[in-house]
Amino acid sequence: MDDPTEINSVYWDDDSKSWKYKIVQVEEYHGFIDCQYCHKPISHNIKSGGEFKVVYVKCGCSRLN
Repeated sequence: MDDPTEINSVYWDDDSKSWKYKIVQVEEYHGFIDCQYCHKPISHNIKSGGEFKVVYVKCGCSRLN
């Protein structure tokens, strides 16, 4: 499986008091952390915009709206 070139990250927006999504471009991919319950990725370690970041995604056991 190839490394992702973009990730649909989720973040908390304090102004709207809700979860928002943002597509993050990936320069370098350095792995992910699994959810301890559903064993699907919950965060990814990437390099984007010249800096290393941890981006979070909804895991498989997240509730849908």
